[in-house]
Amino acid sequence: MKVLAAVVVPPHLTVSGAARAAESLSLALARHCDMTLATMIAGGDAPVVGAGDLARVPVRTWLPPGLGHPAVPNRFRTLFYRSDMSQRVGSRRYDLVHLHNPMPALEMRRIARTCRRLAIPYVVSTHGFNEVVNGLRIYGFNAWQRLAWRQLVIEPVREVVAHAARIFALSPDDIGLLQALGQRTDRVTVVSNGVPSPEPGHDEEDARLLARLGVEGRTAGGPPTLLFLANHTPNKGLPVLIEACRDIREPFQLIVGGERRDGVAYDSFQAACRDGQRVVVTGRLTDAEAAACFRRADIFVFPTLADTFPLVVLEAMAAGLAVVASRVGGIPHQIGPDEGVLVEAGRPAALAEALGSLLRDPDRARRLGETGRRRARTTFTWESAAKIAMSGYAAVLAEAADASDDHRIAQGSLGLPSGTPMGLG
Repeated sequence: MKVLAAVVVPPHLTVSGAARAAESLSLALARHCDMTLATMIAGGDAPVVGAGDLARVPVRTWLPPGLGHPAVPNRFRTLFYRSDMSQRVGSRRYDLVHLHNPMPALEMRRIARTCRRLAIPYVVSTHGFNEVVNGLRIYGFNAWQRLAWRQLVIEPVREVVAHAARIFALSPDDIGLLQALGQRTDRVTVVSNGVPSPEPGHDEEDARLLARLGVEGRTAGGPPTLLFLANHTPNKGLPVLIEACRDIREPFQLIVGGERRDGVAYDSFQAACRDGQRVVVTGRLTDAEAAACFRRADIFVFPTLADTFPLVVLEAMAAGLAVVASRVGGIPHQIGPDEGVLVEAGRPAALAEALGSLLRDPDRARRLGETGRRRARTTFTWESAAKIAMSGYAAVLAEAADASDDHRIAQGSLGLPSGTPMGLG
């Protein structure tokens, strides 16, 4: 079985949870089938560490003329990036294409249409579907932007899903998203993200990395450390976290990880701090720096406004951190009351109260973290996800073979030569 994993991600991004999840699942699937990975993300043609049998093909990306000008904001460019992945689909006899992530949606649709033209079945994982369906609500669009979102995002995704041989939902919550897109749900299989067990750290190296970032090390009697780590896009809820900090009275150190973006009031974090509180905005983190921050932190905070099944939440759980997050998308499927605290999205006061309760009760935070660690390492593994995905692949190819047999039988009953398209004989 030859499968192409096509990861559709704006190439100006340097990191993406969806891209990391797609790569991790593809790596696990490579133990079971002939797997090739193609991704639009920056640096996507770099070798995969420990990839084993996972092949990788380079992907060329570009923007239509004029849209590459520095004055054009990334938020607008995202909609129009193109790639040569459609050519990749046709360059080798793939049995199946697995589409990951829906942005840019026009490019996802181009690849799906190529699959249909070549009669190659495709499956779709629901990375980012929550943001697609709820974008009109969370992004504060004006009338023209709302129209553009419907035509350039929602409608292309709707078309891709309508013709997919199977949908791999990241959580049961995604079934509602598919229904919101007007789609059938009888072709849905839940294939949740997994998470590897984190590597043990080295105290001296961690101390060096944290000091370079400006993060204070752990000391006896020192304040607990909170960690936020994500792209600083509007849906991740950074303004909600800023407002929540104004209402927290307990001492804390807050690490805000992720690449800085224009339009985020980072200075407001420090302005909101009281005595004994500090905020460190790190900018983009390397894998080693992110791992050191996970080991340093006590509580992971994720006030997202819309997320499908955030990989970073599983990473925080695997690291043994209590999680305070929004009750959106698949997050309630990840975190139960024994692993963290969920609050309503967009509610700074509720977020502040949840964080304050754990800052006042570090023993409870430790218990939540330990329970979350066990859940992440037993329930969410990439190998179990790969086995479910392989069953889905096999079902899709069996259905395609049956359809092909029926087509040949119908041709024979009409006296048509084998391979004649129906309706053209």
